[in-house]
Amino acid sequence: MSARLLEVSRVEAGERGRAGAVCLLPVGSLEQHGEHLPVGTDSLLVESVALRTAALARRDVLVAPTVWTGLSPHHVRLGLTVTLEPELLLGLVRSIVGSLRLWFSRVVIVNGHGGNRGWLAALALVEECPVVNYWELVEPSLLRELFPVDLGSIGHAGQTETSAMLATAPDLVGAGPMAFEPITRANDPLLLPDMGASGVLGDPSAASAHTGERFLAAACHGLAELLDSSG
Repeated sequence: MSARLLEVSRVEAGERGRAGAVCLLPVGSLEQHGEHLPVGTDSLLVESVALRTAALARRDVLVAPTVWTGLSPHHVRLGLTVTLEPELLLGLVRSIVGSLRLWFSRVVIVNGHGGNRGWLAALALVEECPVVNYWELVEPSLLRELFPVDLGSIGHAGQTETSAMLATAPDLVGAGPMAFEPITRANDPLLLPDMGASGVLGDPSAASAHTGERFLAAACHGLAELLDSSG
């Protein structure tokens, strides 16, 4: 039984929806991630988290196609980036959620891009639709243990995201020396809002597939528990 909504018929989707299936809507971005990660990193990771969560959860979960672009104006000067106006992103996500709610009593937005965070939180209040930033499901103490070089920070294309990509799609991760901006204060929301000279926040050379897998496993288990405990 597929977890991908785009692979099921309207009959199957309707039956599973009426039986209580949850629908996850991943929202990512298409933006530069330094010289070593693909521009679709956020979208690839959030989709992987959603699909892995569907396999872990006790209840039935269907995963809608990922919204592949979001709010990334601060990345445009650094290379290939697609960004939306806030009202366009909110209207798009709102319309998708409204359509999905015709079939599913519970829709959860899973966000994979920090630039979307505040706007999607506002949408959640208006629409009463849960929004989960998947990296926030991981305990800060575990983040500090897994990614000490970056002080447990998510950063951008640094130790954490590069590790997650090594665990998810290693063939898409480039090698070689990489410029980056060091993390000096853990999870500081004002840390280099212009992305610095490199566009990379955190040290990607410290990344590993092992720590990336532990990070993703913790996020997916956290999301599965959230879905299983919700009405």
